[in-house]
Amino acid sequence: MELYVNQVNKDAIPRTGRDPSATIDPMSEVTASYLIGRADRIISTHLEAALQGSGLSLAEFTTLSVLAARPGLSNARLARRSLVTPQAMHKVIRSLEEAGLVTRTAAPHGGRTLEAEITEAGSTLLNEIVPRTAAAEARALAALDPTERDELARLLTLVTTSPRT
Repeated sequence: MELYVNQVNKDAIPRTGRDPSATIDPMSEVTASYLIGRADRIISTHLEAALQGSGLSLAEFTTLSVLAARPGLSNARLARRSLVTPQAMHKVIRSLEEAGLVTRTAAPHGGRTLEAEITEAGSTLLNEIVPRTAAAEARALAALDPTERDELARLLTLVTTSPRT
């Protein structure tokens, strides 16, 4: 990967874009962090629209999705996987529990840890909503062909699972 040295703070930054001689200001709109943030907002907006009428917020939907794939997570682990604070997750779990979509039980190792699991009602609701959210995500990423979507997913997986992060 070709790098250039930013003249403002002397950081080495990967060269991007079509013009290999172009310099990039790390505070401009073309930085990876800015573009990832914008993409997140675009996708979130599409997902929130798809969730309308379901009774679920995006955080609640994400939590149900995580629990469907990984039952028995603690509040802290759920928060990390759902990209919210533990305090926010506590409110989300309490709301889902009151709606009968999640149950919590004491962890077998004791202590104060409670492990959450999706209920049958939660699974049913999730199965009803997933086609809508999948279509919403596809609309949000419509500028990419299937190969490009796969490549985006591959690259983001590298970034999010790297031992350096």
